[in-house]
Amino acid sequence: MREPVNTKLQPMPVELIRQEARFRGHLNVDELFLRHARFGGGMSDEISREVIWRRDAVCVLPYDPKRDEVVLIEQFRAPALFNNDRAWMIEVVAGLIEDGEQPEEVGRRELKEESGLDAIGDLLPMSMVYSTPGFCNERFYMYCAQVDATKAGGIHGLEDEHEDIRVFALPFAEAFAQWEAGKIWNSPATIGLLWLGNYREKLRQRWEDPRGRLRP
Repeated sequence: MREPVNTKLQPMPVELIRQEARFRGHLNVDELFLRHARFGGGMSDEISREVIWRRDAVCVLPYDPKRDEVVLIEQFRAPALFNNDRAWMIEVVAGLIEDGEQPEEVGRRELKEESGLDAIGDLLPMSMVYSTPGFCNERFYMYCAQVDATKAGGIHGLEDEHEDIRVFALPFAEAFAQWEAGKIWNSPATIGLLWLGNYREKLRQRWEDPRGRLRP
């Protein structure tokens, strides 16, 4: 069972009136009844917010600095059917953090399971972002992994998780052009490509550091 929300860490007052479980399954939903400080002063009226809570996730963008190629994956995503969008989405490697695991450990495991690749050196942290903060507490810990893109390809994933993942490599410029053309709308892939667009020249120049980290 998830612990009650702790409001003491907030920069302004939050009064949690009660927290009620609404659904328990693959996803878990709680309803929070609360009041919070307003920017103009005073407290809000009592409001209710339904929150989906789930484990944090790790996202990894595999990049080959020698070939200037990114490795992407494609898999089926059922929610896109509700919007009549293409349900096979282009994404980056991702997976949930289990109890006791460290994010980089998860990133390496998911990289192997979903792409068949091994990271060269340490994973390079990008950022931490909330997936959909309007209604979900899930956070993405994002990394870039140095890989050998010549080994990318094929179908990967775990049978017992019903994963059917196509793996492919693209020159960075082509992948970025696909994003600009609106063909990649997965948010971690978007963040990863934008981040790499900003840092890739530094990566190509400096990723000879055996620790896999950018040097000053």
